[in-house]
Amino acid sequence: MEIAVRSITEQEHPNKLRALPCLSHLSADELELIERKSYVKTIAKNDMLFSSSDELKYIFILVSGSIKLFKTSEEGREIVIKTMTAGEHFCYAPLYTGRKQMVNAIALEKSSVINIPAEMFLDLMCDGLSGQGIKILHTLCQKVQHLSKIVESLTFKDVEKRVLSCILDLAEEKSPSGDIVLLNITHQEIASMTGSVREVVSRTMSKLKKSGIILNRTSKGFKIDKQLAIKYMKQ
Repeated sequence: MEIAVRSITEQEHPNKLRALPCLSHLSADELELIERKSYVKTIAKNDMLFSSSDELKYIFILVSGSIKLFKTSEEGREIVIKTMTAGEHFCYAPLYTGRKQMVNAIALEKSSVINIPAEMFLDLMCDGLSGQGIKILHTLCQKVQHLSKIVESLTFKDVEKRVLSCILDLAEEKSPSGDIVLLNITHQEIASMTGSVREVVSRTMSKLKKSGIILNRTSKGFKIDKQLAIKYMKQ
């Protein structure tokens, strides 16, 4: 495995650092501070830059080569989220969503990547934003994570698991500490959220009702047993 680490060269600074929109208006002195704490790592073809189980430690700017961002299912199925090319930046959304990587990253060829320490990047962002701005940024990053989960669900899960995952997420959002949660949502709305159709969702809901997960079901809402749903998802 080929891994080389070096400081950022004059050719890479400040142009590559300015590729990040939030850094594009910094002064030369401010960029120099980032440069001193960042470094360039070169990785060989087919080597992993990080996996979805890793803690976020760096924000990345690709200097040369190409990096594939992808997700895999438990059965080993793969979906490519994007192939990053020189000049692109990635992996900033997890800063505000649990600090865990959302995807896997592998080099498709020999590649060089600028690594900016995540903590320093976060401090820099907070220094330049008001408290309200930080809250807005946090919300936007949560939306990115939510969309990432939708892509994964549509790709790897069957309809039943998509429906169950959807209503379980809604119940958790509405009442994190409750075990039995009332959701006022129609089958058509669930179908739209899970990439299905109302008839299929209705059949799925009937099956979940027989399992005891769905309680007091009507066309306009129902109650869900969160703990039973979680156990069912793990089967």
